Amino acid sequence: MLLRDKFWLWGHPEGRYNQNADNFGCPDVSRMTPMEACCYLGIKNTFMVPVGVDVNRRQYNKSFTTLHQVGWECFDACEKPELVDQIIADAKDFKNISCVVVDDFKCITDGVPRYKKFPLSMLEDLNRKLHTNPVRKLASWMVLYTSQFGKSEEEDKEFQPYMDEFDGIIMWTWMEKDVPLIPEKFEIFKKQTPKTRRMVGCYLYNFGEAKQATGAAVKWQLDYYRELLLKGEIEGVVLHTNTMADLDYEAYDVAVAWMEEHGDEIVD
Repeated sequence: MLLRDKFWLWGHPEGRYNQNADNFGCPDVSRMTPMEACCYLGIKNTFMVPVGVDVNRRQYNKSFTTLHQVGWECFDACEKPELVDQIIADAKDFKNISCVVVDDFKCITDGVPRYKKFPLSMLEDLNRKLHTNPVRKLASWMVLYTSQFGKSEEEDKEFQPYMDEFDGIIMWTWMEKDVPLIPEKFEIFKKQTPKTRRMVGCYLYNFGEAKQATGAAVKWQLDYYRELLLKGEIEGVVLHTNTMADLDYEAYDVAVAWMEEHGDEIVD
């Protein structure tokens, strides 16, 4: 397997952040689709995350046909497992759909972590549906930010049973200023996920601080994550996102050049 085969896109509907109030400080207009971003970045897998946009799922799935793996975001399925029925139905027609992902599971809403709305039994129901459906077993992934663990032993202990319910967890660092903390945080993350599949995320635009990411921070992360891949400590890296990929931002140029240099390396 090639290194690039271990990389995923965190894909959004094209133009999702164009001239919106929630554009995270990006003044420019993008037109790049998730599939185009996979081609541009030289990667072979994608998560599709509609972020509130009513998308034509079948059209996107058709565009993803040449990718190795595809996963769809489905936060609401934690509360209503039947919402994954459409993804399972899509998986029958599109053989590369392999998983669902739950975004912002531990984020605070109205002063309360979102996960506290869901008893563990709901996650058990979700996994049962994903694992035993008549099409094929689909995996469950969850997003976890480095700012959400490693601060309170009591809080981490309370959240651990929820982490254990997911097949895999993606560790993200929301603000670029916290990139230097990644090695320390990853060691904690490893201890929390002894039997859980792991991926890590890399922002190619600094959403957390509403400005462009720096090429230096992106290159450092990619170099560090490459070492984790080679050591078998993670199974993938997720690049965020297509919606700024065609705007001549330095971090994207660095990511493309990095993949051209390392993407065809052989990994287990």
